Amino acid sequence: MKISVSDIRETSGLTKDVNLEITDPLDELVLAGPVKVDLRVQSGGDASFNVRGNVCAQVKLVCSRCAREYVEEVKASVEERFVPAGSEELVDNEEVEVGDLCVFGYENDELEIDELARENLIASLPYRPLCCEDCRGICPVCGQNLNEKVCKCETSEPDVDPRWGDLKKFSVDSPQK
Repeated sequence: MKISVSDIRETSGLTKDVNLEITDPLDELVLAGPVKVDLRVQSGGDASFNVRGNVCAQVKLVCSRCAREYVEEVKASVEERFVPAGSEELVDNEEVEVGDLCVFGYENDELEIDELARENLIASLPYRPLCCEDCRGICPVCGQNLNEKVCKCETSEPDVDPRWGDLKKFSVDSPQK
């Protein structure tokens, strides 16, 4: 999805509000609906544009405990900069400064919003996705999803590496000899 900025390019400080929905798929994200984009584009006057706003999407994720697929709303705050495609500000596989990570290139007075949305949503994904806070996971013996049904497997004490066995003798409350 592209946003035309030809109407604000010439004057520094001019802004354009953009509210749209991206319905095209975004690489590396499995979407459960459109991506909602709410941005303010501000001209820098030097052919650059500052983009601020929010991106929101319903994303299909896999729970890290029970491996069940679920849908989670992912929101991302956006603060990026667009410069002309041939600009020296764009990095080309060299060492990258932190500030350079927020710079995108554009051509023909059109800003490509899909990549901006994709990168910001991916950065906002949970590190360990959980279908719910109290997810019980799966049984390590039989693989039963413990959120759906309790199994009869005996898992009272997990197997412990025998090299750590002597540590069972120690207790926080017992006096040292």
